Parts: sequence; C-alpha cells; structure tokens
Amino acid sequence: MMRALLSCLVAAALLAGCSTDFWDMDPEMRIALPPGQATALRVDRIEIRSSYYDPPDAFSEAFIPAFQSQTDACARGQSPVRAVVFIHALDRGGTLLDDQGQARLSGSVDLIDARGRVIGRYPLSAQMPGPAGDLGERRSALGEALGAQLCREAFAAGS
Repeated sequence: MMRALLSCLVAAALLAGCSTDFWDMDPEMRIALPPGQATALRVDRIEIRSSYYDPPDAFSEAFIPAFQSQTDACARGQSPVRAVVFIHALDRGGTLLDDQGQARLSGSVDLIDARGRVIGRYPLSAQMPGPAGDLGERRSALGEALGAQLCREAFAAGS
C-alpha cells in the first residue's frame, strides 16, 4: 500500500513537471522547405479542405485553377508534391467579404511528398483592396493571391 502511494506521488510530480513544459510549447506552424529541395519540387495536385466539409464544389472549381496557375509558374521541378490548402473558417457558400467589404481569406498549405510526409507548411493570408468582383471572381482572385504568396515563401529560390 505504501509502495503504491509512493509510486503515485512520484508519477504525479513527474507529470506536473512535464505538463508545464508541454503547455508552454508553442510549436512553429511554419515548416520551411530547404532551398535545395524547393527547386526540385512541382505541385501536381491541389486539395482544398476546411473544418467540416471537403468535397469538390464551386469554391474548389474556381480556387484550384487560380492557385495552380501560380504554382505552375514557380514550382517547376521534377519531384511531385501534393498541396493541401486548409482554409480557416471557410463558409463555402459565403461572400468571402469581411466587415469592411474587402475580399479576405486565410489558411495554410501543407506540401506533402510522395511518401505522405508533410515536408513544408506555410500559413497564408490574402486580402483584396475591395470586393474584387462577383463571388466567382473573388474566389479566383484569392486563389491567385494565396498561390503567389506560396510561391514567394516556398519556391522563391527556384524562380
């Protein structure tokens, strides 16, 4: 009985010490590609994801070609990667306009190699100076803007 109590106290003390370190951790959301690796990559597939609902839809149909037009121009290597674009708080049927009437979208892109490993992660955010046309035009403009930002941040060394 005494041995069990002592074991519990030791375990509690160890866990208390670990838990503070754990909660103090603030891991980087950004995982940068090494410059040598970035020049060898090309984006061969793009997926759009959001919190709960991920099937292809009108948002994806407008966003993906616009995003891909940018990545095709900057990521011209031989090794294929999949770009998984996670859009935070996406209302797929919504206007994409903020309270000031500007088109705005933020999220992150994971670059995933052929073995399924995340080799790069980039937080992205785009804001248009105005409403940027109708909803389809906003989707395309924001796709281009996020694709261009990914190019600047991940593939600039290869351009």
